[in-house]
Amino acid sequence: MNEALLGPGTGYSSALHLVRGVKSRLAHSGVQAEALFQQAGLDEGDGLACDALALSDKLSHLWSLLVEHSRDPLIGLKISTPHRLGWLGVMGHIMLVSPTVQSSIERCHGHTRVGLVLPGAQRVVPQQRYDFVWCVLLRSLRSAAGNDEARPVQVEYAFPEPANADMYAQTFGCPVHFNRPHNVMEFADADLVSALPGYRGGSGVLASLAQAQPPTIGARVQAMVAAMLPKGPPQREDMAAHMMMSERTLQRRLAEEGTSFTALVDDTRRELARQSLAAGELSLKVLSFQLGFSEPSAFYRACKRWFGMTPSDLVNHAPARETKGKG
Repeated sequence: MNEALLGPGTGYSSALHLVRGVKSRLAHSGVQAEALFQQAGLDEGDGLACDALALSDKLSHLWSLLVEHSRDPLIGLKISTPHRLGWLGVMGHIMLVSPTVQSSIERCHGHTRVGLVLPGAQRVVPQQRYDFVWCVLLRSLRSAAGNDEARPVQVEYAFPEPANADMYAQTFGCPVHFNRPHNVMEFADADLVSALPGYRGGSGVLASLAQAQPPTIGARVQAMVAAMLPKGPPQREDMAAHMMMSERTLQRRLAEEGTSFTALVDDTRRELARQSLAAGELSLKVLSFQLGFSEPSAFYRACKRWFGMTPSDLVNHAPARETKGKG
């Protein structure tokens, strides 16, 4: 299952937004880690034009460097304590809407168990990266519920018990077990029903996790397109090679899903433009190149076609900017 689960109105996110989300949270917690991002290969631009497994490896490398640099094995908990944040503009939600997490849902005896796997191609995933993602997941649920007291029944780690294990129980407000087969956060269904209106095991925030698997070819293409755009518009033959299939097979598989490579590139650009313009973080010139346009005028024309408005008008009318700081 891919990680398209909690961001409102989005089903994927660019590597650029993912990395900026982690960087923003670190900076907010007083961790100056720009050099560590560069050392991990997480430079904005060419360094982010990679597939999901390679990006996941780079994020694992980053967390290893953060632990080494800070000499604090609890850094994953400390920079993302699971207190509720406002729904709009939460970078943790953007981080969760990415292709670097696989998840599963299991319901048993009135409980819902959410399992996470952070995949990698060559690097071992450090525990601190799981700490961070668990905290963001819990914070996201508290945001959705509007309830700072929402908490899991228990948390399980597939890691040895650390010397400071008591900090985990304090952070999550529940028993935390180590040396388990999988990484799992378990919730009581009764709590989810009261905390998340509409949750009945078949709908709602957590249920959308289960409904998201497996990722379609189109979703995989969108995630890769988003990561490649800063280098220019991706070519279909390059995408096919990246996905280890022939160009004809890629065309056929996308046609079976009712879409095409050209449509997915356009859809991905439109959604990333919408997110970025709402956030107002980049100049229009920089954003146009990040989205793979050869010149700002081409981005201007695309925005008129997508939204019926110019980029500047979209920035001025973005709801996220009007409500910034609320929640």
